Amino acid sequence: MKARSRALNIFSMSALDLFASALGAFILLAVIALPFFANTAQLDDASLLGQITQAREELAQAEAAKANFMVVIMSWSTTDDVDLHVTDPTGREFSHRQEEYPGLSEAKFEEDVTNGPGNEIWVHPKVTSGEYVVEYVYYTDRGSRGPVRVRGTVLHRDGRIALPEVTLRSASPRDRRRAAVLRVAADNGRIQVAG
Repeated sequence: MKARSRALNIFSMSALDLFASALGAFILLAVIALPFFANTAQLDDASLLGQITQAREELAQAEAAKANFMVVIMSWSTTDDVDLHVTDPTGREFSHRQEEYPGLSEAKFEEDVTNGPGNEIWVHPKVTSGEYVVEYVYYTDRGSRGPVRVRGTVLHRDGRIALPEVTLRSASPRDRRRAAVLRVAADNGRIQVAG
């Protein structure tokens, strides 16, 4: 029986070991030196400015998603004159007497009906956080000679809120009743009736 030659096996294991060690050393040096390589990206100033502008627009859209609007609608079914009054968190009262505050608020009293049945509407395209007070006033009795039942609705980004029905008893003296306090959350712009 002839003895096997082990020289070839020893040489091939040594070569494999040598190549593996060289590859490991190369990877180690590349990882260590990677932070020191120059940035070779092909971005010029205009392209970088465009990317920054796009990122800002996306951020503004995300912030706008938090923004909310509010529409308050008051309705009654008699011939009397009933008025809607909305007071914002800063104390500005919107009604038929003061329909808007130019330069101070985007809100506006949109519709004033003096002969019922009717609707009165107040609109705020970008509500701010805080509490909004909604009140109804029995302004003028136009022949119904009885109580007036008033309903209200709030439309907003997330849907609709039905306000509690309020009964106004007299135009003389003018009966003024709070229908609701609406709270706008600062973190997400959600609107709910304050309990």
